[in-house]
Amino acid sequence: MSLSEPVAGPGTPLRQALDEARGLGFLGPGPVDVHLRHAEGFAASLSQTVPAPPESLLDLGSGGGVPGLVLAQLWPECPVVLVEASTRRAEFLDRMVLLCGFGRRVVIDHRRAELAGRDPSRRHQFDLVTARSFGRPGVTAECGAPFLRRGGHLIVSEPPDPGEGGRRWPTDKVAGFGLIDAGAYRSEFSYRVLRQDALCPERFPRRDGVPEKRPLF
Repeated sequence: MSLSEPVAGPGTPLRQALDEARGLGFLGPGPVDVHLRHAEGFAASLSQTVPAPPESLLDLGSGGGVPGLVLAQLWPECPVVLVEASTRRAEFLDRMVLLCGFGRRVVIDHRRAELAGRDPSRRHQFDLVTARSFGRPGVTAECGAPFLRRGGHLIVSEPPDPGEGGRRWPTDKVAGFGLIDAGAYRSEFSYRVLRQDALCPERFPRRDGVPEKRPLF
């Protein structure tokens, strides 16, 4: 499916899923169409760097399924893992995976990202990690990098006016997680693209809750 085709038109299962997420307060303010365009922006961001879809995707803090469910629909051959610590949101995602007919291609990992990132079955296994409203840059980098294989990408939704990337994503700090800042992508929304230049050191992520309480940047 290309970005020019409607990924969740009226009456489709994915649109029903996102409408329900909106009603439950899992998507935040704004109409569903805005959230859809925001999710599709992750794919557009990746396409500026990598021409082909990823072979594997992990979405941090999937919540109402954006961007994870949208990208799963957009890339029908890509296995997807949705990491969601909230029981209520994880149960919602389980139902929506069934509704959308994704089957075993999309799975829910109902754990904190720090715990999942230390699991050998998840660590260094993914081409792409996405994060929307997961946490401040230092938290997102520390929790996202452990999942990436060398050469993979972390794409993070940025504030409307993120300013200079170096202030939010300092080169020396992201390098501590094996990451390189690959630049910004801006369309209707803003994104930061980071490439996993070296595997994330084994000391990361730190214990559950520590990255958020004591972020390294």
